[in-house]
Amino acid sequence: MSDLLGAFGQAWLRLLLYPGGLSAVLAALILARLRGIQQFEPLTVPRLLDLLPPLSAIALLPLAPAASFPYGLDLPTAVTLLLWPELRRAAAERCDPHQLAAHYLPAFLAAIALVSAAGAFDLSGLLRWPSTPVRQATFLIGAGAWIAAIPRLAPPQPHLAAACSALGLMLIGVLPLSAAINTIATTAPAWLGVAAAMAITLAGMAAARRLPVQWGYAWASAALAAAGGVLLDSR
Repeated sequence: MSDLLGAFGQAWLRLLLYPGGLSAVLAALILARLRGIQQFEPLTVPRLLDLLPPLSAIALLPLAPAASFPYGLDLPTAVTLLLWPELRRAAAERCDPHQLAAHYLPAFLAAIALVSAAGAFDLSGLLRWPSTPVRQATFLIGAGAWIAAIPRLAPPQPHLAAACSALGLMLIGVLPLSAAINTIATTAPAWLGVAAAMAITLAGMAAARRLPVQWGYAWASAALAAAGGVLLDSR
């Protein structure tokens, strides 16, 4: 615990400025406006407690040009932190488990494709462009399936915690796209690849909201098939 607190002390810019802190809140507000939310509910104590897990996950994302952090964040932990507000709401409202599965299944299949292509659960693995064509195709298909799943995974809610959740999920989709862009444009700064990947991800999310739900499941099915191709290719 002392090592972790010391690491946070050395990377305080991550928590307060970028990618967490003020920049995360500002970006979440902008994203919420783009998703049609004009006014937020007051920030009560329960809402503040819901806000902390997504903000923590965003602060630990390996986004350029953030200061280095010695402790990595794996994909399952990041998703759990980002979905905390939605999971708590579903538990409080006793949502139908079958409905929850319908929401989360496409993102789960997309995550399988991303992890299979990267060969690791660590989010930093999503910044490494795979070496084989099969893994590269799976990497991009998984990223597309993940972006297509975000509108259902984090539906618009009129509070800041939900906006931060949507931002964090979007930024996870940014990681593999920025890896692809930085591999193509090797001389460009890493932050430029992140900015371009953000623009592509926003466009993909906007398109996914307008398409029928079946398109999301089609992307997810393609991601699962691609992950199976990685398994066969590795033998």
